[in-house]
Amino acid sequence: MKKTDTLSALLGLTQGQMALLLQVHPSQWSMYESGKRNLPLKAKQVLAEMIGFLKLEDKSFKVQQHLIEQEASKKECLKKMIKKNEFDLYEISKKIALAETKYNENIGVIGLVEYLTTLPSIKESLDVELLEIIGSEAERALKKSGLANLTELRLKKELLQQEKLILESTLNKIT
Repeated sequence: MKKTDTLSALLGLTQGQMALLLQVHPSQWSMYESGKRNLPLKAKQVLAEMIGFLKLEDKSFKVQQHLIEQEASKKECLKKMIKKNEFDLYEISKKIALAETKYNENIGVIGLVEYLTTLPSIKESLDVELLEIIGSEAERALKKSGLANLTELRLKKELLQQEKLILESTLNKIT
């Protein structure tokens, strides 16, 4: 028998709590649940009332109040998660825009350096070493935050967009 198949679990109580409520020893309750021992009549009567509670369609006012509070708490939690998600989407969008700008700038710099070093007339008037340094810096920047970095950021954005849909759908189901 699985732990969730026991009477204790069905009622949401531990074996120790059940034993205390029924005024029996914990080992006696454990053996009763496993079918190896019986309970005193008084304990069986209390147990029957506890099981009867499970069949009630209309739970007590206190239970209803807790259910309402839990639903409200769930709704507020979802709203906070949506706000955080929207902030994260905004932040990642800014990061993507910046990464795209840097990527395009570095590609442009590499192209410009290559172009300038191939022109004989300009090559003599420019500092070739300086051009090589500028080109190397652009290449390093591309290796550090090139298309791989952009792809990672874009995938994170897609995940956040999917998360937003799920959160909003969940919120709409309880509203």
